Amino acid sequence: MVETGRDYQASEIELMLIRHGREETIFVTFVYAAIKIKAGKVTKIAVWVLENTRQVAERESKELTRVAFQQERDRLKSFFMQAPVGICILGGEALTFELVNPLYQQLFPGRDLIGKPLLDAVPEIRDQPIWEILQQVYQTGKTFEGNSLLIPLSRTDDGPVEDRYFNFIYTARTGLNDEIDGIMVFVFEITEILAGQKELQKAQDILNLAIEASELGIWRADFGSDQLHISDQTRAIHGVPAGKQLTLTESSAMIREEFRERVMKGIAYAVEHKQDFCEEYWIDPMDGSKSRWLRSNGKAYYNENGEPLYISGTIADLTEQKEDDIRKSDFIGMVSHELKTPLTSLTSYLQVLQSKATQSSDSFTRGALDQSVKQVKKMTTMINSFLNISRLESGKIHIDRQTFDMAILVKETEAETVVMNNSHTFIFHPVERTMVNADRDKIGQIISNFISNAVKYSKPGSTIQIACVSEGNEARFSVSDEGMGISPEDTGRLFERYYRVKNNTSISGFGIGLYLCAEIIMRHEGRIWVESEAGKGSVFYFSLSLER
Repeated sequence: MVETGRDYQASEIELMLIRHGREETIFVTFVYAAIKIKAGKVTKIAVWVLENTRQVAERESKELTRVAFQQERDRLKSFFMQAPVGICILGGEALTFELVNPLYQQLFPGRDLIGKPLLDAVPEIRDQPIWEILQQVYQTGKTFEGNSLLIPLSRTDDGPVEDRYFNFIYTARTGLNDEIDGIMVFVFEITEILAGQKELQKAQDILNLAIEASELGIWRADFGSDQLHISDQTRAIHGVPAGKQLTLTESSAMIREEFRERVMKGIAYAVEHKQDFCEEYWIDPMDGSKSRWLRSNGKAYYNENGEPLYISGTIADLTEQKEDDIRKSDFIGMVSHELKTPLTSLTSYLQVLQSKATQSSDSFTRGALDQSVKQVKKMTTMINSFLNISRLESGKIHIDRQTFDMAILVKETEAETVVMNNSHTFIFHPVERTMVNADRDKIGQIISNFISNAVKYSKPGSTIQIACVSEGNEARFSVSDEGMGISPEDTGRLFERYYRVKNNTSISGFGIGLYLCAEIIMRHEGRIWVESEAGKGSVFYFSLSLER
């Protein structure tokens, strides 16, 4: 500067100095000015210094504030655009669309909204209450919330006006001076939801009518609670006074003792294995009225982790039907009993005639007598089955429990089967020692019935397999065949009394053998079921608890 004589200026230079005994960063602006004599020679330098630390700090603070504001504004806009509801901002008295997020735009897929006053963009609301509501929000600043409000709107500029329903919130927007300068709109269309609810309600009404016509009762039991939720029909069936809350404990106490454990175990098993259940039992109603025979159907419902939440089902009053069945069984039992005496005599006479016919040369008579004896045996077996049904349903059949080895019983059955049947190939799989506590004779009858059915319903020369294995706490017996199989519509009813497969007209029978098997297994608190596919054979099972 001395040499050139030119002035020098520097603005907001950062300096480090010690002031008041400590280091401090400051900003200064300074000017160096040359002072010259007349000959132009620099003789002195004038220095001006101005500290700018406060101004720099204020400017940096404003910049940080501006950046933070912009970031917050961008974040808010991003929220609007990604929000799961329709959002728009209407600015000024004309309520001009300033911001519209994608979900709001979907309400009007064929319209341009941004920059247009509301009445220009959506003119059909001009004479609707919704326009007055918007004006009130703008003028008073009071937020308005609408639920399931009908607003007729068109989706496109030239489209038809439709009845549409919305949930929405209108809230006033204020400016820097706390003056209202717009409205924020949050909206969700529920037209399809309401339509679905109406259809659901219609279906529910139809279901209620069907349930009422069928006189079924409805019930639900929540896990972790002893409370039962019951319909009016269920309340009437159980004789529960009006207004009384029925508990699960009270309900189970109404079940007669001889059925109670089986019913509770059956429901518990269905819940554990995620199956439907169907139980029939007698109850003594709470109000002391006549005992009733009920059928309860239901299933459990589970959360996403597979844990049971509640059980729900229906109750049907079968008392009248059951009483009719008992009367029929009594009649059948009486008739069957009366038929046994003449059949016994007829068998004796036929046996005498057989003995004499063997000494003659009349082959026709011998053949006719042999066939007669076979038919009488069939009739005797049939009558004994009817008598067993009568005894079962009257509770007079006796279960003589004893501990025995299923392996020995199956071995004895094998010896009888191979001798008596030469039309099929029998495979008796080896059975390990399997101890159960049951009525040995009646379990033997069930095994014989399974094998007899397998022979009856499969072609000569086909293979029949018999097995008995231990699984967990159960002994599981099975007979599989290669026969005609059973359709799904029949398998569910196969163990009902007198039920026969609909399409089977070639094989005679009354449909009581499997029913008897099921009743005997039920009295042993076991399980009986079938797995089958039409045309591919069947596997019949029963299981009993192992004796440990």
